[in-house]
Amino acid sequence: MTEQEVSELAAFLVDEHGNAALEIAQGRRDQYARERQSDAYRLWARITAATARLLRARRPEEVSC
Repeated sequence: MTEQEVSELAAFLVDEHGNAALEIAQGRRDQYARERQSDAYRLWARITAATARLLRARRPEEVSC
């Protein structure tokens, strides 16, 4: 999966779940924690990181309102 696709999935999570998106992504990642070399774990780790970056980038907008 490309970085753009991962970023789009992260944006979808944030749009759908707001600040809870990070917890949701972490929960999905943690479902595969016993298999850290699995594709599923690595994909959800990337989505989790992208979600965290997106939320950090959006917080200044929320504060400035």
